[in-house]
Amino acid sequence: MVQSKKRKTIILIIVVVACFFYLFIKSNNTYTSYESEVEGNIESKVADWKIKVNDTLINNDDSQTIDIDSIQWETNHTRENKASPGSSGIIQITIDPTTTNVSFNYELTVIDQTVDANKILTVTSIENKQGTLEKENNIYRGTMLVKDIEAGKKEQLKIHVKWEDNGEDIVVDPTKDETTSDFIEINFKATQRT
Repeated sequence: MVQSKKRKTIILIIVVVACFFYLFIKSNNTYTSYESEVEGNIESKVADWKIKVNDTLINNDDSQTIDIDSIQWETNHTRENKASPGSSGIIQITIDPTTTNVSFNYELTVIDQTVDANKILTVTSIENKQGTLEKENNIYRGTMLVKDIEAGKKEQLKIHVKWEDNGEDIVVDPTKDETTSDFIEINFKATQRT
């Protein structure tokens, strides 16, 4: 009887330990649902994104024309502020991130005489006072970091252009002005840096 009682006690202990062991294993895979109410007001300000190119605010599809008046001509054989074959000049581009709160990459796509035979000017070089530009074919890429933007820095680009004089006779209709789209086309695009 004592042995039978001991056996029952041992079996009962084994069953209880097995139940605890089973529940312990199952508790790691058990999911519970609960409901909690939290009240609060969370506000996040959206980062500002305003970039000006030569004092013109650039929006989605805005374009800014570089015309003959915005080129500083360096020539001694043509009247002041006039261009002719053989003339060279500088186009100044200022990229001002104004109140932009994020770093961004920018891209200048230059369509000049080497890309489109209908254009008059050829880019001979591009200078960037603030940093370096990566060049791939006729695309120039740069970056503005948020720390530089906060410091009030602006990108100052100088694009050196030339109206190549290949010794060819150029027939000009004196009653017709060249349209600004004939000189050069520069497209600006900015994307947030990730």
